[in-house]
This record gives sequence, structure tokens and C-alpha cells, in this order.
Amino acid sequence: MKKCIRLLQVSLLILCALFLSGCEFDWKQSGNTEKFKLYFYDEHQSTLVVEERDLELPENASKEKRMLAVIEALSKGQQVNNQGTRPILFNIDYAILKENTASINFTDAYNTLDVPTQITHRAMLVYTLTELDFIDKVEFYANDMPLMNSNGDKMDVVERKDILINALNPKPPTSSQIITLYFPNLTDQLLHKEQREIRVNNNTPLENYVIAELIKGPNIEGLLGILPADTKVNDIKTQDGVCQIDLSYDLQVPQVGNLIREDLIIYAMVNSLTEISKIQKVIFLKDGKKQTEFNLSSQSGGVFERNEELILQTP
Repeated sequence: MKKCIRLLQVSLLILCALFLSGCEFDWKQSGNTEKFKLYFYDEHQSTLVVEERDLELPENASKEKRMLAVIEALSKGQQVNNQGTRPILFNIDYAILKENTASINFTDAYNTLDVPTQITHRAMLVYTLTELDFIDKVEFYANDMPLMNSNGDKMDVVERKDILINALNPKPPTSSQIITLYFPNLTDQLLHKEQREIRVNNNTPLENYVIAELIKGPNIEGLLGILPADTKVNDIKTQDGVCQIDLSYDLQVPQVGNLIREDLIIYAMVNSLTEISKIQKVIFLKDGKKQTEFNLSSQSGGVFERNEELILQTP
């Protein structure tokens, strides 16, 4: 009798073990593993890099749940060790699927991110989500309000083709450049040379930096600034050796309290710009209108060339 009881206990244990192992097997098979492509911004390469990742999804997961799983995986960052990728700071309040469009709503914290980070984060989301066969485009909101572009207009829905990979770099390649500026001195009424070392974006024309540094004013004591600090540069372009500068400052109207001669103001800019080898002449505009009425004999129709006579000659 005892033997039968023992055999029955053993049988029950075996059945329990089989039942439990069967339950475990069923639990593991209740979901599906699916491979996704996730895109991360790499600062070192200045581009998006892709990482394939297997994600566990519930059985018969809806399209929206698949989308949310991808966003969650992306927000955790790369699994491979890559020092060039940026930290992920999506600050997403919620995301929903509207037909073939993913609608992303950021929290208020999104607006505290610097613009380059905002751009690269949106690019990561667009590239990753449009890898899903049911998403063609992405729209973005912050605190339930549409995101605005730099012109103050509502940002359109974004497709993958709208993401310019070569425009993603928030830290473009830079180099050290020595520029030569000229500022007036009231004592001798001449232009004094000041050399300045600056960091420049290799893709930005050097004349843009020259004007920006002139607006900042001189670093050498005794020299005077030639433009107000609030001067706005509307446009600068150089073609065929002629640099055309459009300023918000009217060079033709004498400014109250400005003791600097008109020619010193004009040629401080002209001589500074013509230090750049590709520039031989300079034209000034005020809010898009060419300025020609200068009281200077050395200019022809508002076109200025370099004037060495106003520069202090040093041994």
C-alpha cells in the first residue's frame, strides 16, 4: 500500500513538473520577437547610424503598440558602445498613430533643449519610425501645440526625404583663423590694424565673421567701434570679387554723438573685408536698398575699393 502511495506521489510530481514546464513554454511563446532598425545620431561621424535590434512584442501586437515599442527602444540609446552618440532626451508625453502618420507630442521640457539637439532628435524619430512599413511621415507637437519652424510657421509633417543628413551636424567642422580688422583712432584720425584669432565654421564665408567681429568692436585700448552693437546683418554675399553687405544701420545718415568721420567708418569695413583675397570691392545696402549718397570722393556709385592712405603705417 505504501509503495502504491509513493508511486502515486512520484507520478503527481512528474505531472506537476510537466505542467509547469509546459506553462513556462507557453508563456515564452505568447509573444513574438521582431527585428527593427533604430537610428541614432553620431557626433563623430556627423550622421545617423543604424542599429538592428530584436524586440519582444505581445502576440498580435497592433501597429500602434509596435510603434510605441520602437520609440521606447530608441529612447534607451544604443546598446553597442559608441562614444559618438548623443544622450536621448526625447521628453515624449505621448505618441499615437493616425493612419500612416505618427503623431509625437513632446512635453514642455522639449523646448528647453538646444536647437541642434531638437533637430537631431526629430531626425532619429523620423528615420526610425518610417522604417515601419505602415508609417510614411511624422508630425510633431509640444504640449499639444504644433512645433513652429524658424519663420514662425507651423512645421509641416516630416517624411524621410525631408531629413538632410549633411545638415544634421550641430557642431560643424571648425578651424582657427586669424583675421585682420581695422578700427579708427580719434587722436591721429587713422585706421589701426588689429589681428584677431577666431574659430570659424569651414562652410561659412569668412566675410560673415569679419563683419560680426567689427560689430563687436576693438580689443585694443584707444580704438573705437564703428557700428552699434545692435546692428543687424541682413545679408552678405560675394560674387566676382565684389562683396555686398546689407545692414540695418544707415551709413549715409550721420549718427548723433558719433565723432568718427564717415570715411573712417566706411573704410574700416572696406579695408577689413579686402584683407580677404577674393574681395576687391565692397557695396553697402540698408535693408535691401543700395546706399550711394556718400560724401566721399574716393567712391564711385557706392562701390568702394581698398584705401591704404587711411591706414596707420608702422615700421
